[in-house]
Amino acid sequence: MNGQRTIKYLLGISLLVILLSGRLRAGPGFLDDFRDGSVQDGSPVTWGWEDDGQGQRLITDDGFSIRPNPEGHPWACVLDEQDKDAVYAGNMTIRTQFQMDNYSSGAHAGIYFRASRSGDYYLAGIIYNELFLSWSANDQWKFFQRCQIPGYNAAQHDIIIQIDVTDFTDSAGSRMSRLEVSGWMPGQDKPAQPQISIVDGKYDAGAICLYAYQSPATFRWVEVTPEPIVDFNGDGKVDTKDLLKMIRSWGQNDPSVDLNGDGTIDEEDLEALMNSWGQDVTDPTLLAHWALDETEGATATDRVGLGNGMFIGDPAWAPEGGAVNGALEFDGDGDAVVTRLVRDPAAGPFSVFAWVKGGGPGQVVVSQANGADWLMADSATGTLATGLSPASLGPKPLVSASTFTDGDWHRVGFTWDGSRRALYLDDVLVGADAQDGLAACVGGLNLGTGAKMTGFFSGLIDEVRLYNRAVQP
Repeated sequence: MNGQRTIKYLLGISLLVILLSGRLRAGPGFLDDFRDGSVQDGSPVTWGWEDDGQGQRLITDDGFSIRPNPEGHPWACVLDEQDKDAVYAGNMTIRTQFQMDNYSSGAHAGIYFRASRSGDYYLAGIIYNELFLSWSANDQWKFFQRCQIPGYNAAQHDIIIQIDVTDFTDSAGSRMSRLEVSGWMPGQDKPAQPQISIVDGKYDAGAICLYAYQSPATFRWVEVTPEPIVDFNGDGKVDTKDLLKMIRSWGQNDPSVDLNGDGTIDEEDLEALMNSWGQDVTDPTLLAHWALDETEGATATDRVGLGNGMFIGDPAWAPEGGAVNGALEFDGDGDAVVTRLVRDPAAGPFSVFAWVKGGGPGQVVVSQANGADWLMADSATGTLATGLSPASLGPKPLVSASTFTDGDWHRVGFTWDGSRRALYLDDVLVGADAQDGLAACVGGLNLGTGAKMTGFFSGLIDEVRLYNRAVQP
């Protein structure tokens, strides 16, 4: 009874505030001005450091100074709670102010974003007194665009750079990103239009790093504002389940529901959540979504746009028979959906969820060609299991004690946060363990069959969602 009163009370307050103040834009980002004298204390974030003996870092009253040796190329990346590179995806704004202390010809400094350890990333900054946007593959980079800023001299002036990233799906169904870069000197107005604007689809997620090359640079502050994720449990809507998750963390520091990034779950986070109540949800970490609501044809459409699936055998559409609208029925005798969508399990946190009805021991809901069975019923027990395992140990399934093959609808899920495997049944944690990593694989995803085209599923599958984050139902 007290819980119901709390929900009603919080709903009433949030709705009243929204009516009085209008929509609130909040996001789990940070503003770091380095005033605390440390970049590794989590206040507000922890910055990792990579220099390969090529430079040093200093925290002074002027800010965070990155000082490369000749030909050096040191950088500092935002780290997550596991001290690994924090992965940012989706729409966001990145801003920083810095000065190149001793500008020399060929030197440049700025920000890497959507960066990976393989040397693939975008970068924006200053080179030859010019604002630039570039991209790198295997640490070999090329310019998109560059332009002059009137009156600016890198050796004499600070510069403020703003990077705006907006993802969209083009007419061909491909995910693309609009990258816009603006540059101006402190005391000036931000340009009405970005000086650099391009559309590209190379990278959809990655780290954010500060760097300097051949010349020291001092960063005064850095601000990152990602688009907030309000669909906490990854079911495609904002409803009572998300509200209850926030209420359970009320007054605490829970990053999974901290929408304004201030370290405390409070009225501001509730306002941000309620602004999305009952509306279409855009989740920047949603990599693929097979709603399986079609009524005809032999293609399962990915609503995100990258992974349309083709039928193997003769799966049958069930327009009125799904957990959410329609579903796809598999007969357990050669039926499957195969896609070209690749999500390497070794590439960082991710989650997969699906609604299922039916199935039996050894049958697979989601798998990866030439890889592992992601969601399945264990062949011995018939309980929910995953075959995603560390490469060093060989196949080492995680098997729960919970059954989903009783003929009722159930939501099954697997999440990986970079150090823990977790299985969920109807949004309840039913199995978990700690691992060092998962084996790499670049095969396409399959629905209704195993990685080796065995273990065909017999029953209904609906609402398959793949995320570039560890969803916490």
